[in-house]
Amino acid sequence: MNIVDTERIRLRPLEAKDVSRLVEALNDWDTAQWLPTVPFPYRREDAESFITDNASMNPPQAYAIASRRSDELIGVIGLVRSGTTAELGYWLVPRHRGLGLASEAIQHLIAAQDASLASIFATVDRGNIPSMKLLERVGFRLTGEHARETPNRRGNIVVLRYERDMR
Repeated sequence: MNIVDTERIRLRPLEAKDVSRLVEALNDWDTAQWLPTVPFPYRREDAESFITDNASMNPPQAYAIASRRSDELIGVIGLVRSGTTAELGYWLVPRHRGLGLASEAIQHLIAAQDASLASIFATVDRGNIPSMKLLERVGFRLTGEHARETPNRRGNIVVLRYERDMR
């Protein structure tokens, strides 16, 4: 995916200039509590490794959600593909939530996918009601529950699974 500009955001590759913002954002409990695979506390080395590893993938699995005006990182979005299915993940810095930016990012990331992708799914902690509502707004439907191997940071093993058919 090339850089995608919308009216308010830019989806672009993660860059070295994003390290400090990643560290700051992922050490905020309001964000980290929902992200069981992200280290907490999140260190500079974690951010550098994430950016380097992601850049070596073709295509990258994660993209910066940046302000269109300043190009400042305000979140991350990504798809991890496995055959014709992909898992969606995303987060925004708390002060940028509730403004429709995540919806905008999800819709544009999905629009940039090729026709070989049959479906996308996302898993959501039962307590993350804003994320549930967001997924429903962008065309995902609740399809059931999914059990994680290990509990997330809130102690939950069971999460809700949302899916969107791409065909």
